Amino acid sequence: MHTTIKYIIPALFAIALCSCEKAINLTLKDTTPQYVVEGVLTNETGGCKVTLSQTKNFTDNNDIVGIDGAQVTITDDNTVYPLTASGGGIYKNSTLTGAYGHIYKLNVLVAGKTFTSTCAMPAQVPLDSIYLVKSDFGNNKDGSIRKYVTVKYHDPVATKNYYRFVQYVNNRKEESVLLDNDEFTNGQEVNTRLNFNNDNDDPARDIRPGNQVTIEMQSIDPAVYKYFFSLTTGATGDGNNAAPANPLSNVTGGALGYFSVHPISRKTLTAP
Repeated sequence: MHTTIKYIIPALFAIALCSCEKAINLTLKDTTPQYVVEGVLTNETGGCKVTLSQTKNFTDNNDIVGIDGAQVTITDDNTVYPLTASGGGIYKNSTLTGAYGHIYKLNVLVAGKTFTSTCAMPAQVPLDSIYLVKSDFGNNKDGSIRKYVTVKYHDPVATKNYYRFVQYVNNRKEESVLLDNDEFTNGQEVNTRLNFNNDNDDPARDIRPGNQVTIEMQSIDPAVYKYFFSLTTGATGDGNNAAPANPLSNVTGGALGYFSVHPISRKTLTAP
């Protein structure tokens, strides 16, 4: 009797599972497109650039279509610097460079809508050096040793600091968002490993012998740090809410995106 029940119960359970299967067709409503502003002003010549685009519906392709025809300016005190359209929704000013302590205001006027953002340039924290370390969690897809860059710098003790790192391998920009702050390292020498997740096993993203690797260290404003941090957590839900959410923009007027004014420090190495 016990033997019979042992096999009947799993069979009934399997039948129940099969009978509960149902095809679900998701109907996703189209949404009103929102403008996306991505503005950058650095301490380098040619480092002033604003990209204007719009969001798309879920079923649309991922191609970004820039929005031309906008009036874009950046104001420093009472001086207004116009940005010139260069096509594809990109606006530039080749002579404007950011300076420590200055507060800059971005103004975008497009189709009767106005978007603004204000950002101050933090003090520059120099990137002392970069070096490679081996991964503790396996190799690349082809079996070669997986390597990551570690950045070394001295965090200033007097201020709260926020950092963004941009990695280039053979001039190709790494798509992962790489952030750090001094919550636990204030005033210390910092060695931070820049872990990125190569989910699609793209060999061009791996660091291999002979590759040229460049790290760009940005000292960023707290609001910009929150934007990029929320960009990483909001893409898949933040743990309290499984639904993806828009990042915390520092642009007002109803647009998504960010305006970042930051100094840059760079280091380059050739992978052994």
